[in-house]
Amino acid sequence: MDKKRVNFAPIQTNPSQKQRRHHPYQHLPFKNVYKQKTKAGDKYNLKTHILKMIVTDLQTPRLVEEVGFHNFMKALNPSTDAALSASAIRQELVNMYDITKREVKNAVSNARDPMLSAELWISSKEESYLTVTCHFIDKWELKSYTLDTAQLLDNHTAENVHQQLQRISTEWEIMEKIKVVVVNVDGMKKIKLNLTWSYIPCFSHTLNKVIREVIQSNDWRYLMRKCRQIVQFFHQENGASRGYQLVQSSCVDWLPTLDMVKKICEQWPRFSKDSKYMHADHLWLNENERKLLENMEKALTVVKDVTEAIGTLGYVSVSNIIPLLEKLQSSLQSLIKQENKVALKLSEKCQYHFGNINQNIWFTVSTALDPRFKSSVLKTKQAEKVKDKIREEMSKLGSGAISNTYNRKGLGEMGYEDSVLQYVRERDISETQRPLQYWAAKNKSTVLAMVAHKYLSVISTAIPIEQMKHQDKSQIIFNRRKCLEVKDINMMLFLNGNHQKI
Repeated sequence: MDKKRVNFAPIQTNPSQKQRRHHPYQHLPFKNVYKQKTKAGDKYNLKTHILKMIVTDLQTPRLVEEVGFHNFMKALNPSTDAALSASAIRQELVNMYDITKREVKNAVSNARDPMLSAELWISSKEESYLTVTCHFIDKWELKSYTLDTAQLLDNHTAENVHQQLQRISTEWEIMEKIKVVVVNVDGMKKIKLNLTWSYIPCFSHTLNKVIREVIQSNDWRYLMRKCRQIVQFFHQENGASRGYQLVQSSCVDWLPTLDMVKKICEQWPRFSKDSKYMHADHLWLNENERKLLENMEKALTVVKDVTEAIGTLGYVSVSNIIPLLEKLQSSLQSLIKQENKVALKLSEKCQYHFGNINQNIWFTVSTALDPRFKSSVLKTKQAEKVKDKIREEMSKLGSGAISNTYNRKGLGEMGYEDSVLQYVRERDISETQRPLQYWAAKNKSTVLAMVAHKYLSVISTAIPIEQMKHQDKSQIIFNRRKCLEVKDINMMLFLNGNHQKI
């Protein structure tokens, strides 16, 4: 029996109006495209899987014209003729982008208390881009949607970033709703604003800056360079590298640097006896250098262990940053008592870069309204100031300053003061519980819950937590987006960020 041959005919990029009305994707949300069964059999099934792969892995549409891709498709099914062109695939992606954008705009336009995050990144051609994401709580679940990736034609100054954020929020019709923007761009607080926006530094960016300033200081920069040279030496010397599992780091991001230092400390007793290494005098680590590396490993391990509590996936509220930094400082103080100079420097840099968050109302009120950590704010000297702010927000809700579409059931059952006092008296819930579920279950203090709704919408990082904690894996995607064609960057990052959420 002859095998059924599946032809991938090139897709028309300019279909007529009649054809456009009957396009198989025209009336479908993006994720539903992959579930459709058509009369053409496997034709669209295979094609939509290819589209999904391109979007998920941030591949270029030109992938379908590569020889390796055609060989792979033939290996899967010798009867398949994957006659797809990059231009045809790109047109399909444009169709998906248009459909998905309508869905995202509908979700964002109906959002209460939305806020933005903005990630600045640099392409392989040294061009600056700003990826903007919108976050809000819907039915007591945090939702995040990528809105736009803008190329910064001039230098990536705070003023240019601010202008792009204004443009994007205006185009998405959320300018008046936005109160907070989390950014990984330095100097945003210093620019003169005509808006009521508050700029909050990205926690991941700030923490990385703290550690980079420590390990790249004049006292220790030479040692990091020597560590990189040691790893390079063993990678180049095939005979000498057998049995060693050293890892390289550029010392730009701190987690790979910790891995490099940790491996060197662990394997020093072995590779220090290697005959080839023993003759490389310029790479030898003396006793003081080894002690410093051990102290660096201990200090960075403390940072890693403490930051594990921030979460594992997606974006998380700023409400856990104050207690996290308190725990970090406490752990560093224990190492400082052991004369760990790296821990001392880290503690000082953390105080310098993070020290003012205890005065930031978004951090303090958010922490106070997180039932896991409220004691870290409501049992301190600033407790009254925070409670006054909460009562002020409740009063706005009660007077109708906030949209009357909020459910204000229970306003007469309990006064603002009693509602706050009752909440303060409650014991903190377990750190493993979800604060949004706690507030979703609150009926008798609905106004206070709506204040929590506003403040717990503010997230702590400009990138998802998994990108912060698994830099080795996320680096693959980072490198792929750097190599996307300029005309495709916004579309591809939009689809990559949203196609599984609509």
